[in-house]
Amino acid sequence: MKKENIITILVISLFSLAIIVGFMNIKKAKKEEKKLAAIPFESLMKTKKLITLPDSIAVLNIFSTISYAEESPYFGIVRSGAIYWLEKLKSIEDDKNVKAVILRLNSPGGTIGATQEIYNAVLRLREKGKIVVVSMGDIAASGAYYIACAADYIVANPGTLTGSIGVIISGMDLTELFKKIGISYNVIKSGKNKDILSPYRKMSPEEQKLLEEMVMDAYNQFFEAVAKGRRIPKDRLKELADGRVFSGARALENKLVDELGDYETALKVATEMAKITKPNIIELDKETNPIYGIFSMFGKRDKLPYIGKLEELKAPVLYITPF
Repeated sequence: MKKENIITILVISLFSLAIIVGFMNIKKAKKEEKKLAAIPFESLMKTKKLITLPDSIAVLNIFSTISYAEESPYFGIVRSGAIYWLEKLKSIEDDKNVKAVILRLNSPGGTIGATQEIYNAVLRLREKGKIVVVSMGDIAASGAYYIACAADYIVANPGTLTGSIGVIISGMDLTELFKKIGISYNVIKSGKNKDILSPYRKMSPEEQKLLEEMVMDAYNQFFEAVAKGRRIPKDRLKELADGRVFSGARALENKLVDELGDYETALKVATEMAKITKPNIIELDKETNPIYGIFSMFGKRDKLPYIGKLEELKAPVLYITPF
């Protein structure tokens, strides 16, 4: 048999095996999801203990939009999402070998609930005596900046886009378009505000007021987190917290960050603040098993609750992003 034919047969066989295993994983995942429904969230957050060395510095990359949706952008090898990041932070919370944590932020922000959970997780790390330093990348705005305010120290590149202290909620008004193409809706609802922000009708003044109150409530929570974390007088902060985006250099001038520099700068700061001579670096989100990535394409996931993608949510969602 020719060498090319043998290779073709092997490739087809491996691909077929992957499909079979994938379907088996899908069935297994569905069974696991039913079991997960009855398990408390706190239990799900418990992870296997890391093998750490004394004087360790843990590094976590938050490199995507902040939400509860679990993402696997590269065939499952690289994962992201609030649940995943919370799991990683929880795994080192009580580890006495981990003296400091570096959060590498490269995110435009996201939903406010997910942002606040990560913000609180960072505060818990500090309560446990760990130093937390933020290293900002291309962009660390809005929700990402909210999280940064929980840290002990913030390092930004001079050209980093950050700030954007604000909250937004939006919806489309398609009523005129629907009239032109002859589309109408029949709606049965339990209350007058149940279909608020629906695109098939215009918003009433009462609904606009309700949404404005909700947005300002969330904004005030964001504002207080910045004022507390950055120790900026509120009168001064009001001038900055209008949703605008700052470069890293301008953010330093306005005391929104502590220093200009890159990841190496943040590592040096964390080492000095934690009083470590020779740090051992732990990359929390480094996936070491490529087989996991291959089979996750066919439905295999870690034992974590599926929250749902943003586009699946039926209720209005508050976003804290610069866009």
